[in-house]
Amino acid sequence: MENFAGAVGNWHQGVFFTEGTLTGSISSKGRLHVEISRQNSNLFEVKNELARQATARGANAIQRFEYGQRAHNWWDLIFSFKWDTESWHGSGEAVLIRDARAG
Repeated sequence: MENFAGAVGNWHQGVFFTEGTLTGSISSKGRLHVEISRQNSNLFEVKNELARQATARGANAIQRFEYGQRAHNWWDLIFSFKWDTESWHGSGEAVLIRDARAG
């Protein structure tokens, strides 16, 4: 774990992830969300997709990062042809920290 912009977190694909709130010269780039319903998916894949989305919006960090697994409802399994009974999900606010250093 590293300290960066007033929060503890870690770097993934050039984007800083923290469950906390960042401080400093910050510009919000919007809320991000990802859900992966494939079998054998994991947190690494969630962070890959969130990092891709954040970078596409010009952000270099995600604050208030939340993640976990959710069970699908029985109707989701029947009507959407999901192959797994659970999905990984992640969300957070993409931000640009102007005085950031590469991680």
